[in-house]
Formats: sequence, C-alpha cells, structure tokens
Amino acid sequence: MEEIKARLRKVLVDSLELSVEPSDIPDHGLVQALGLDSINTIEFLIWVESEFGVEIADEDLSIKLIDDLDLLAAYVKDRMDRSGTPVA
Repeated sequence: MEEIKARLRKVLVDSLELSVEPSDIPDHGLVQALGLDSINTIEFLIWVESEFGVEIADEDLSIKLIDDLDLLAAYVKDRMDRSGTPVA
C-alpha cells in the first residue's frame, strides 16, 4: 500500500505541477492542504487512471476519496486486483 501511496503522491505533484516534493504531500486533508478545486481533482483522477491502468467509476467519485490518500490507495489497489493489473 505504501508503494501505491508514493506513486499517488508523485502523480499528484506531476499532474498538478505542484512546487512541493511528493514526500511533503499529507495522507489526509489533501483538498485543503493543496488548495484543490474541481478541475484539479478531475485532472488528478485522470492521471491516476492512466498511471495505474484502472477506471474510477463515476458513482465512486467523492471528495472523501480524493481527500484521503489511504482511502484512494485502497480503492486503486482494489481496482487493480479486480482487473489483474500488477502493482509495479
């Protein structure tokens, strides 16, 4: 799970061109900590789908999913397990 979270942090920094190190991204409260808006979150999720080879279902989209790296990493891992996509 830590590997997925590390990749999510890197995707977040790269996709939104943030001027912070991935290691400085918090586990929780991402929306407020990074000042994310709806456009940022959609862009980030598109990158997540591309990076991990998964599809985030429309019905699963929520601010809670985007705001918590633990929750998002678990969601991504579940999607990868279901599709047979390897983690690395």
